[in-house]
Amino acid sequence: MKDQNEKEKKSFEFVCKNCKKNVADVTSGTHHRNHCPFCLWSRHVDIMPGDRKSKCWGMMSPVGITYKKDGEEMIVHQCQKCGCVGKNRVAGDDDQKLIEKLKKEGVGDRLL
Repeated sequence: MKDQNEKEKKSFEFVCKNCKKNVADVTSGTHHRNHCPFCLWSRHVDIMPGDRKSKCWGMMSPVGITYKKDGEEMIVHQCQKCGCVGKNRVAGDDDQKLIEKLKKEGVGDRLL
């Protein structure tokens, strides 16, 4: 029971700054969620995955899809404040229609 309570304390919910929907940070396919599964926008919160040490905290628009060597899909985001480009794992509850649209229309690897 203690492990369950500790896990619950570590999880939190945030409100997407882009679409204003409530987003749970715990889902399949991601360890350090900082993007919205509804609109796929993110925040520039990390320097290293999960550290939350970025001083920028700008909005990051989804601009494409890229793939890890093992074939795992990654969303490519670009910060609207500082221009930084980053990648986030596609989560199990991400909007698949938006993922497909990014595959067809996004810039993906061209920014990396």
